[in-house]
Amino acid sequence: MMRSTRSMRSTRSSINDSLIIMPPKKITLTDIQKYELCLHAQNNKKNRTQYVDWVEQKWGVRVNESTITRILQSKDKRLTEEVTKPEAKRHKAVNVPELELALKEFVLCYQNKTILSDAILIEKAKLLANELEVPQGTLQVSFSHF
Repeated sequence: MMRSTRSMRSTRSSINDSLIIMPPKKITLTDIQKYELCLHAQNNKKNRTQYVDWVEQKWGVRVNESTITRILQSKDKRLTEEVTKPEAKRHKAVNVPELELALKEFVLCYQNKTILSDAILIEKAKLLANELEVPQGTLQVSFSHF
């Protein structure tokens, strides 16, 4: 019994497609999860693998052991500071706080009056930066948080 070349190619193709291994999705814990992990670690001495398993059992996500190490290195700081944004995952330093505040006020004033496109926000940021005499080249536009 002879298979046609076409069906053999099709079979090979589907076999090759199923062999593609995707890298694991990067998991980032929220600030409150990091706080809870540190609190748990303070009360329960375990190794990194056991903490990884605990995180997976508690929140249904699998983190790397290096993530556990990095979080627990700042355990004392995390346990003494108030968690102001529990759902935050990343923190980006603000270069010009006055500009951020002015732009935030602009957005709050106009968000229900008009559509605020990226172009409008960039232009307003430039105008505000000029008014606040922010040195040229200081601004870096990033809309990754939208």
